[in-house]
Amino acid sequence: MAKKGADLKKKQGPLESPVDVAFRKIKEMMYHHEIVPGQKLLYQELAQKLNMSVTPIVQALNRLQLLNIVYAERNKGFYVGEADPVEAKELFIAREALETYVVPSVIENLTDKRISAIERAMKEHTRGVSVPQYRRILMIKDTNFHLKIIECAENKVIYNMCKLLLEQIYLKYRPEYMREPRLTKAAEEHEIILESLKKRDVRKTKRLVKQHIKKGREHVVSSLLEDKTIEF
Repeated sequence: MAKKGADLKKKQGPLESPVDVAFRKIKEMMYHHEIVPGQKLLYQELAQKLNMSVTPIVQALNRLQLLNIVYAERNKGFYVGEADPVEAKELFIAREALETYVVPSVIENLTDKRISAIERAMKEHTRGVSVPQYRRILMIKDTNFHLKIIECAENKVIYNMCKLLLEQIYLKYRPEYMREPRLTKAAEEHEIILESLKKRDVRKTKRLVKQHIKKGREHVVSSLLEDKTIEF
């Protein structure tokens, strides 16, 4: 079983190219809020921080642009993307479709070892909610809980699609928008989902997952709409 946090941050392996390393490290900087939504990404500055040449940095940013995490403006360079209410809603709808679809396969492949791994991810997130902690870290822990469940379906294509959807949602969403009541409620919903998984109840688990993602969608979209209203 993968070590804690391995879903989102993979250690450098022997086959990693300089572009792979730059891609991974730039995302890690986003996870830890060293790079924030809307920020311009300066090639030379990133190259110095990562102790690399500019070429793999630019290639990594091009890869992130293809994944819709950063964007480029002509003659200006790259910027970290910012969450948009319409796009966020569409991403959550896609999440809901995929995560509910895999529930039967997840339950079919559940073992005591896998349940323990999901439970550890759940507790890690719950602990993070109960003590003062930077919200970007909570987003990572929330993501790890969901990926631990999806991993049990043993479908790499769906796993990677869900991972990308979660990154597109969270890496472009400002953590300060996340309200305390939703953080607490999400942790409680995780626990209920886990209990349903333990009982191997497909129908109930699908319903709980659907409700959980819908509530997350409503929270994120409403916070983005509220921010847009204030901005104008």
